[in-house]
Amino acid sequence: MDCPGVNRGLLGMHMKFRLLFVVFCVFATLSANSEEQIRCDGKLLGAGRSRLEVLRYCGEPQDKVAFLDERVIHRRFSNLLVGTFRETRQTGTYIDTSRSAVGADNPQRDKEQPVLAGQQPQHQSVPAHQHDERRIVTDTTTISQNSYTLLSSYWECQKQSVFVDEYTYNFGSGKFMTFVRFENGRVKEIKFGEYGF
Repeated sequence: MDCPGVNRGLLGMHMKFRLLFVVFCVFATLSANSEEQIRCDGKLLGAGRSRLEVLRYCGEPQDKVAFLDERVIHRRFSNLLVGTFRETRQTGTYIDTSRSAVGADNPQRDKEQPVLAGQQPQHQSVPAHQHDERRIVTDTTTISQNSYTLLSSYWECQKQSVFVDEYTYNFGSGKFMTFVRFENGRVKEIKFGEYGF
């Protein structure tokens, strides 16, 4: 015996649950992205925006720190035999970083050589040195479920000089303290702290 009323009731409940799930996903996405953006003077600013834009819309920060971060990116490549195929893949990486003080009024910060689309930035060569396998942060040695044979490994290193600016904004009580990190004049990261004062 067919019960159309019951089927319609189940279908209605199923549709309500689907709608609630979609609404939940939208809110989860918005809340995940909200930590990466800041609203100043009606303008939404996030990763990639220039330091000058942030100053224009958010004003001068309460505190600012500037320094030169000298980094060396260490990448391990491995020659692998996967079945009958020989492949070379990046199988690990870690970064050395150091901080050198830079005056806040250093005019060189805003005179970086632009990098055109499709071009690689110029990096200084790195002298020969030893690598520490224990410091690998991203280890991608396991490339698949298939068995493989490690034939050999080698390292490539790249030196980068990054100008870092860290701004602290206190927008007053009832609003979160905001910490904006710039790398080479562009927003790299935005974090929120406790309520301001």
